[in-house]
Amino acid sequence: MNGLPDMATMMSYGLRKAIVTGMRKARIESFLVIVIMIFSTFHLPSEELHNEQTKMEQFGGGGSLEEQCGSITFEDIFIYNQAIFEVRVNDDWKSAEVDARAWINWTLADDIREDLDSFLEDIVPSGGDGWLSTDEIDAMVSIAADCLEYSITRIGIRDGAPHRGGQGVSWMNTTWEDDQTNIGHFNGVPSRHSQSRDCQGFSQEGCVEVPVIPAIERDCDIDINESLGVDECRIELWLNATMVIDGVTDPNDFTIAFNSSNMSNARLDFTFPVMPGLRMDMWEECEGRFVGPDGDNPGNGQLGFGPVRGSCIGDGTASYELQTNDDGSLTYSLDSNFSRENWPLGEDVFADFTTSSIPIDEAPTWTSQAPENGSWIPVAEEGANKLSSWEGYDGIASWFDDESGVANLDVVCYSDGSEVSQSIDRSLWVIVEGVIDVTCEAKDASGHTSGNRTWHVGVPFSVSTSELILQEQHPLNISYFDWGDANNSDIVACLELFPQGGQPTRESVEIGGRCHTVVRSSPWLGDSPHEAVNLSTWGIVPGPVNLWMEVSTGGFGVPDTMRKFEYIIDLGVVKESTPPSMTIGLGEFDGKMWRIEGQYSDPDGEPVTFTIEVDGQDIGQIVVSGNTWESEWIDLSSFSSGVIDVDVTGCDQSGKCTTSSMTLDIALVMEELVDQETPDDADEVEESLPSSGVPSLVIALSLAVLFRRRGL
Repeated sequence: MNGLPDMATMMSYGLRKAIVTGMRKARIESFLVIVIMIFSTFHLPSEELHNEQTKMEQFGGGGSLEEQCGSITFEDIFIYNQAIFEVRVNDDWKSAEVDARAWINWTLADDIREDLDSFLEDIVPSGGDGWLSTDEIDAMVSIAADCLEYSITRIGIRDGAPHRGGQGVSWMNTTWEDDQTNIGHFNGVPSRHSQSRDCQGFSQEGCVEVPVIPAIERDCDIDINESLGVDECRIELWLNATMVIDGVTDPNDFTIAFNSSNMSNARLDFTFPVMPGLRMDMWEECEGRFVGPDGDNPGNGQLGFGPVRGSCIGDGTASYELQTNDDGSLTYSLDSNFSRENWPLGEDVFADFTTSSIPIDEAPTWTSQAPENGSWIPVAEEGANKLSSWEGYDGIASWFDDESGVANLDVVCYSDGSEVSQSIDRSLWVIVEGVIDVTCEAKDASGHTSGNRTWHVGVPFSVSTSELILQEQHPLNISYFDWGDANNSDIVACLELFPQGGQPTRESVEIGGRCHTVVRSSPWLGDSPHEAVNLSTWGIVPGPVNLWMEVSTGGFGVPDTMRKFEYIIDLGVVKESTPPSMTIGLGEFDGKMWRIEGQYSDPDGEPVTFTIEVDGQDIGQIVVSGNTWESEWIDLSSFSSGVIDVDVTGCDQSGKCTTSSMTLDIALVMEELVDQETPDDADEVEESLPSSGVPSLVIALSLAVLFRRRGL
């Protein structure tokens, strides 16, 4: 590969090389136990070809080493500038020997040293001090080797008919063999670093440490002249491992799937055992699968299904070569240059191999998932409409079959008197005016054609209303368009009014929703092109109201995604708010303190807030609980004798208000209160309160209070 130094040149720098295997030396065993504890604070991503659970960040969670490392890749542990992986499949097809080299250069080498040092902070005394020692990096590489045994290989190899993953197909059938994963490094702590110094280590050998960020001169090897332009601070990694393959019993037909998400500047060389006649049948690069956290998944439009074989349109970041070796074996070389900036969108590469003969070049054929010739396809409105996407279970790629792959076909569509086009993602767009005819066919590289199919495309009906103020049963008028002979097909529409900014119930009235179902048999052949319906409006809050409709057709001979659509229309309908209703009571006295309460309801179910005024001045607060309201205590002694006006106003969220008012004669109230507080003696108090005092006070207060109510 261009730009990669040869092994002899790189090894000439190898004055110090450490290879740490899965069998750990006892002299650092206690330190490793401590360092392993760091993984209990990591959160490492999950990545499967059929399961979209990967996270780019690998830190911040918990669990055992196996639980966390079982969801990451080599690239999650070490980010490199360039790497080569050699995968040699053994003769029994049960395992493969893997050798890898990775180069970590310039500031990326600084970053990895800084990360390793920060990982050790609060774990060992020297951690996080800006220096990295030989003991520390050996220990961390040792941990990485243990972790890699549980990590994801990115590779899936399965025999049988070609696969493209998707629902029910797991590609996670390769793993790393236990105790067979070795990682080596060169120059992790440069031995001739100009800033190196001795340190207090925990091994029996000498300890040397260097700053994680070198000086501006980057003099990590004092024996190398800076003018040579060599990155003296680079790090090199070696990987030797055995990969277990669980999924190949008959290698005469097999597919290699490789997930290249977040993998750049890497080459993989797959060498297979000698098999006469082994050849590649198809190779394709599939883009756009979401590999981020599930909660952020916008959906990939494939409903959990993998792409149709031969339908993928690659971005060119992956490429391949085939080489027949001297011993007759075949090597498949895959170059991956997928940008990490594309995260969380990923990429999968599929390669199908077979020993069968090369198929005869046949004409492409229509599949059962394609719209039948003469079908009627409904759209929501006139103007630009996307007739079909390229990908997806019912997409254009599923309409044709060809031995060369659908992506290699030229799908030609046209319409007399209307515009038909394909966008950069190969989805099909049409301009609809009335009813138009769209004709399509597929051609292969040899000029063979599938033959034409023609479909009729148009809007089935329009909806209008004569009332712009929402009614309890709101009237709509449906006008069916003339489609001519529609093969006696039915149209089913579910119509529902819902508040703008909210969500429709999408449930029929019969099961508690607001959706009104309309069924029309051959509407364009009926006696009248119009139909009046009344829609339920319960539960709709005041404000603008939209119409949601779901339209489906039967008997059109088209895929489900093309014979059914949802649509939202703004008819200009508004629901007006009704003011809340409220009651007000006599109130409660505690000496000269007084408070009032009452009940309220809002016909529209909106929340209601209250204010209280005395003679036009705000006073106190109103507390709301359930459907009742209550004022704070009001000190009547602070008012001069005379009559005061008390106004309590309740306003709903739409600004509609109701005011209940009362007039209180302070002089009369205070007189009654004074009379009750000054009995002749204690016996009179005991005798008078139950019999005459309370009724007379209530009567007096009732006479002192007058009520009125008004709505705003």
